[in-house]
Amino acid sequence: MFSIEATNTKKWRWIAGIFANRAAAEAFLLLVPEAARSMQHIVELPVSSYPVFIIEDRGFEYGDVNFVRAKLQGLVAHGDEDHIHMNVYAIREDFAPARPGTDSMGGLLHWHISDWTLVPPRSEVFDEELAEIARDA
Repeated sequence: MFSIEATNTKKWRWIAGIFANRAAAEAFLLLVPEAARSMQHIVELPVSSYPVFIIEDRGFEYGDVNFVRAKLQGLVAHGDEDHIHMNVYAIREDFAPARPGTDSMGGLLHWHISDWTLVPPRSEVFDEELAEIARDA
């Protein structure tokens, strides 16, 4: 499993693609306009099949459903239900934006993990959502 991580001159970061095999990631990277291609790179992921979960928190981390659950257990509520601790993305198949190299992450299945997500009943509902995605793989 491979990701294309991207940045721009403003230091914004995004995932520009997720692929099951390296050849597909390399071919897609060649479709990125040359000026932007130097700011994108392929990362090998620590998982071997879909779904891939991505945690975005000052960068990207990748793993399976148990990785996400472990990260959630390490979070401490800030006392502000609107505080965003991190974002979690679930990728079920290759992700290749229509315009190579662009930020299309907003269209991916994702959650903004807030204090509200950390406590029941929402925490239980979220855990079931994660389990359902893992089961459907």
